[in-house]
Amino acid sequence: MLLFLQSLVNGILLGGIYAACSAGFCLAFGVMGVVNLSHGDFVMLGAFITYWLFFLSGLDPFLTLPLTLIALFFLGFFLQKLTINRLVGSPPIMSYLLTFGLHLVLSNLALRAWTADYRTLSTSYSGLNLDFHGLILPYSRLTTFAVAMGVTFGLYFLLYRTEIGRAIRATAQDREMARLMGVKIFRIYILTFALATGITGLAGSLISSTFVIYPQMGLPFTVIAFCVVVLGGMGYVPGTLWGGMILGVLESLTTTYLTAGLSLALTFFLLLLMLIIRPGGILGKGIVE
Repeated sequence: MLLFLQSLVNGILLGGIYAACSAGFCLAFGVMGVVNLSHGDFVMLGAFITYWLFFLSGLDPFLTLPLTLIALFFLGFFLQKLTINRLVGSPPIMSYLLTFGLHLVLSNLALRAWTADYRTLSTSYSGLNLDFHGLILPYSRLTTFAVAMGVTFGLYFLLYRTEIGRAIRATAQDREMARLMGVKIFRIYILTFALATGITGLAGSLISSTFVIYPQMGLPFTVIAFCVVVLGGMGYVPGTLWGGMILGVLESLTTTYLTAGLSLALTFFLLLLMLIIRPGGILGKGIVE
């Protein structure tokens, strides 16, 4: 029983991280209809920014979060204005091609700059754990989970409790009607993509002390984000929390009771099942086309 509870807790902690990594992907798709295949590379860049700030200046990984958020926000701002903005209203295949090309550019630039070496980030508190009635809870993972939840709920608050959020949701629901109501559509697109990129980079900073860091880590996180968003509902940001939790618990239980190699296969089986039975996601509020 203790083993099951430990695996369940590990899955929940992992699911919170997955939710934070996927929120930006969901936001960009929900507002602009762009499936961003370079999404995971922003996770990679966020992780590397934190790694180098820690390695060169000794700055604590959690203190690098605002810097990563700002850096990736402006990167997303310029990428959207120069490239992504031209895709709005285009057939989906155009976004696939452009963002996959962007993935190749970012991952290969990172490979040239930092080589293919695997890197890990270890702090003074990396090995410290909380023993709660036999359950081992690493302090670093608990803190990462708490910050990831704060980011996810913060994004929810922005979208559903602020004027900017209402403008973003109005643009996502009906672009032409939002334009008639005075919403600056293309400004909203730029803000949305920059915000999605900034949050994704911040999530990359959060996972830097948990996952191995390397230039090609982006594609696996793009796949994870896609699975999480489909489970939670395409374009429905609050659903990423549920999708992340389901995926994290599934991966943890599979690794504990079966084998780590089966977790990816079961994830894709669950994804296929969800697309057939409930394409709108667990809550049924996702975009279905």
